[in-house]
Amino acid sequence: MTYPHNQKLDKFMENIPESLFNELSLPINFVDHNCTILVMNKAFLEFLELPLKDVVGQNLVDIDNTTRFPIVLQTGIPEIGKRHRFKSGKEAIVDRIPIYDGDRIIGCAGIIVPSHLSPDSIEWKIRHLIINKIRPDYKTRLETDSSSLIPKYTFDDIIAKSKLIQHFKQRAKSFSKTELPVLITGESGVGKELFAHAIHSASQRANRPFVCINCAAIPDTLLESELFGYEPGSFTGAHKNGKQGKFEIANGGTIFLDEIGDLPPIMQSKLLRVLQENQIEKIGSSESKEIDVRVIAATNVDLLDKIENKVFRSDLYYRLNVLNLNIPSLRERSEDIPLLIEHFKSLFYQKNGIYKTFSKEALKILSGYTWPGNIRELKNIVYRLMVIAEGPEIGFDLIPQDILEARYHFYVDHYDPNDILENKSTLTNIMKEIELQIIEDTLKLCDNNKSKTADVLGIQRMTLYRKIKK
Repeated sequence: MTYPHNQKLDKFMENIPESLFNELSLPINFVDHNCTILVMNKAFLEFLELPLKDVVGQNLVDIDNTTRFPIVLQTGIPEIGKRHRFKSGKEAIVDRIPIYDGDRIIGCAGIIVPSHLSPDSIEWKIRHLIINKIRPDYKTRLETDSSSLIPKYTFDDIIAKSKLIQHFKQRAKSFSKTELPVLITGESGVGKELFAHAIHSASQRANRPFVCINCAAIPDTLLESELFGYEPGSFTGAHKNGKQGKFEIANGGTIFLDEIGDLPPIMQSKLLRVLQENQIEKIGSSESKEIDVRVIAATNVDLLDKIENKVFRSDLYYRLNVLNLNIPSLRERSEDIPLLIEHFKSLFYQKNGIYKTFSKEALKILSGYTWPGNIRELKNIVYRLMVIAEGPEIGFDLIPQDILEARYHFYVDHYDPNDILENKSTLTNIMKEIELQIIEDTLKLCDNNKSKTADVLGIQRMTLYRKIKK
C-alpha cells in the first residue's frame, strides 16, 4: 500500500512484493524526514483502527501524537524492541529505525511486533530483513536481563542532536576501544553515569560485569569492605562466610567509581595501590589476589582544587585521569532542550498514561533557562508539569516562579553595554524593555486580567493601563 513515493526509501521495500506486504500480519510503515506517512500496510491500519483515507499523506504525529518518530528522526538513534503505549491505549513492542542517505536522515521505518509472533514465522524474518537492510551494523541489546551487573545504558540512550554532545559521544566511543582508565567530569546532573554505562557497553568487556559504587554514599568505616571485601571473622558483625568486594565482583569487567572526589584519604592510598599493582587484599587476609578490572571514575568537583588543598592525592588523580571526558552542562547545549522535553514527555506517557503538550511559549521559556541542575532538573520539572497540568496543554501559567525570575535576572545580567552605543539606547529604554517583558508575562499568568495583574505587580490599575498603552 504505497503512497507518495520517495525514491531513496523505495529501495528498502524492493525485496518485499507489494501483495505480500499487504498480506503480512506484521504492521509496517515508512515516513519521510518530516514524519509524513509514505507507506503503511493493512496490518498497521487495522492496529490503528483507521481507514486508508485518514492516513494518506498525513503526518504521523497528527494521527497519533504519542509517536516517538520525531525524536528518532532528530537523533538518528534506532529504538528496537521498545514497549510503546499508543494514543488508543493499546500497548505493543515496536521498532523505529532511521533511514540515512549518507549522513542525512531521510526517513524512518516503523514495525509493530505482535505478541504472538514466532521467530520461525515469515513476519519475524521480514522484520529482521528490514532492520538489517536499513541498519546492518545495529545489534539489538538484550533488555530482559535485570542483573545489577549489566549496564543499563548504551550510547543510544544519550539523547541529543547538538554537535557538542555528538563530539563527546564520539570521543567516548573511542575511549571504549581501550582498556585505559577514564575520568568523567562535569556538573551534577549532566549524565556522567550514562556515559560510564555506555563506554562499558561498547567495550570488549561488554559481556562482563559492570559494577557501580557511589563513594559518597557509603560510610568511611564500611568503604574498604565494600570495595575489597573481607575474610570470615575479620571483625565483629562480619558474615561467617566473608564477603566479596566490588573489585572482585567486577573482575574481568568494569568498575564505576562515582563521586571519586569524596573518597577518604586513607582509601585513596589503597585504591592507588590497587590501580598500580592490579591486586586487592581483603580485610583480614595476608594474601593478595590478582584482578583485571577497568576503572571509570566520575566527579562533579574540581579535583585539581582538592589537590591544591591537600585533600586529594595528585598521584591518584594522574592515575585516573589517563582519558578525560568533561561533559558539558545543559546551558551549553540549549538546542537539545526541546528534544529532551519531548523525550521525557514521551517517557512519562509510556509509564503513566498521561499525555500533555507544551505550548510554544512554555517551550521558549524552558529553552531559555540555564538549568543549574542540568538534565536531572529538566526531567523533574517536565514530570512535575505533566502531573499538575489540568488541561491537555502545559502553558506559561504553570512555569515555576524561580524559572521566570531567573529569566528576568538573565535579561539584566546579560545586557550588553555595547548595545547602548550601537542602537543609541538609553538606560530608560533598556529598563522599559525589561519592564514590558515583566508586564506581558504577568498578564499571561493572570489570564489577561488587568486588575489582578496590577495587584500582583503592586501598581495602580491606571498606571498599568498607561504602561500598556505606551
